[in-house]
Amino acid sequence: MSTERQYVCPSCGQPLSRTLSFCPTCLLRDMLAGEQAASSEPSSEDALETARDRGAPRLENYELLTANDGESIELGRGAMGITYKAFDINLQCPVTLKVISEKYLGDESARLRFLREARAAASIRHPNVASVLYLGRSGRDYFYAMEFVEGETLESRLKRCGRFEMKLALEITSQVASGLAGIDKQKLVLL
Repeated sequence: MSTERQYVCPSCGQPLSRTLSFCPTCLLRDMLAGEQAASSEPSSEDALETARDRGAPRLENYELLTANDGESIELGRGAMGITYKAFDINLQCPVTLKVISEKYLGDESARLRFLREARAAASIRHPNVASVLYLGRSGRDYFYAMEFVEGETLESRLKRCGRFEMKLALEITSQVASGLAGIDKQKLVLL
């Protein structure tokens, strides 16, 4: 009987190898959530005008962009937070904002885990991983801003086109693996 300690991700519960300093499942989920949900969304400039007209929410110098129905453009949801498309008023460019979920605001350990995640992600410099630009707090909201990557999610592409051809599937897998290898090389602790 083995007495080796079993490691599990505190966010998703997946078993982890002792050699990993991050949860590949959560990392991949967060990477995919950072992509644009659909290619039919309004341009950043159009969405910014719409957001200003409707008094869109702001977190410091980041204004959440809204769709035609006035709702914030949500790019994804993860264990810890919600990811939105936003506009950096100072730099005049689109960004991705990950905001900690309201249900975790009173949970100090969850808040600290969110801050560690943002700080660890900010230290990553790799062409296949969106860069973290800023970590902040606005009122009760904790958030971090990331590079916005134009495109659609793998999930959306699969729904739209069906099964990927082998060449494309291998290219996607290669890019994801390259990003994960870059993270591992930097010996980051994402949890």
